[in-house]
Amino acid sequence: MTSLFCNAVSKSTSGGSMQQKLRRRAALAAIAALSILTVSPTVSRAAEEKPISIAIQYGYAYLPVVVAEQKGFFSKQLAAKGINTTVEIKKISGAPAINDALISGTVDIGAYGLPGMLIAAEKTKNSIKIRGLAALVAGDNGFYTNKAEIKDLKDLGSNDRIAVTSTTRQQGLLVRMAAKKAFGDAKHFDTMMVQLPHPDATSGLLAGGTISAYVAPHPYSDVLETDPKVHKLFNFSDYLGQQVTSGLLATTGKFIEDRKDASLAVVAAIEEADNFIRDNPKEAAEIFLASEKSSLNADQIEKMLETVKDEWGVQPKGVMVFADFMFEAGLLKSKLTKWQDVFFEPVATAQGT
Repeated sequence: MTSLFCNAVSKSTSGGSMQQKLRRRAALAAIAALSILTVSPTVSRAAEEKPISIAIQYGYAYLPVVVAEQKGFFSKQLAAKGINTTVEIKKISGAPAINDALISGTVDIGAYGLPGMLIAAEKTKNSIKIRGLAALVAGDNGFYTNKAEIKDLKDLGSNDRIAVTSTTRQQGLLVRMAAKKAFGDAKHFDTMMVQLPHPDATSGLLAGGTISAYVAPHPYSDVLETDPKVHKLFNFSDYLGQQVTSGLLATTGKFIEDRKDASLAVVAAIEEADNFIRDNPKEAAEIFLASEKSSLNADQIEKMLETVKDEWGVQPKGVMVFADFMFEAGLLKSKLTKWQDVFFEPVATAQGT
């Protein structure tokens, strides 16, 4: 149809008069507008139908993503938006690898810890604009020790070693926050912290060798709870008086701009998965064990999920607590004004802390 229109314009406006030339320009402009109207919906549909890739790590914190996939919540919520596409879940070991995948565009959405997302948001605010899309869990951490004489943080000596996954990430920063409260000095335990993966830290604490304390999240804390060789000093949410989001999904400004409805559907699916985990801990435990190995059995995972049922939610917790502390520690260059500045809608327009 467009080619016929072009031929007609060419024939009717050929000639040299100014009036004819003006008519021809107007006709060509109309053709261009018609082409945009014709092509844009096709391009938009193609973008919306492209598979959505989500990169997560291993651990119970990412269970809402696994449940949303297994129970068809992603497909359901996307269909409700009129989007015909699939969601691909990739499990990647290590936050740096997920960060690189999101920055390079290899994945659309990536799983972060709260401190990692805050750093990424600051570093990319003038480029790809990484921000939180939805919180996953405000997972608590317990402070465990294998020394019966340690009843308080002040009982730890200079020769004691505290295992954390990273001194500049969630567990390490929690230790620094606790040190600031106990001693007025956030760096009090800096020389005592050692970096170990959770499985190694758990076995090291139980072995009773070099490690005398460990900051443990679920499910590692559940393993320690049953062993008489260790005891817990406190949960950090109680000690600091604040629940803190430990796992979340983040994406880029481009993904939000290109696929706003799809991003809303992902958040809705995660929220639906949260409700499912709370209401169906037994089936959720089975889904978890089918997705990855664990030292806990199905009954233990079910019990854990019942214990942490209030930790699930897409709205973030403790963002400003971490952001303020990270700014004071020099891990963030700029002070965050409000938590909404590092999250996309719809989460940014609802309640959070």
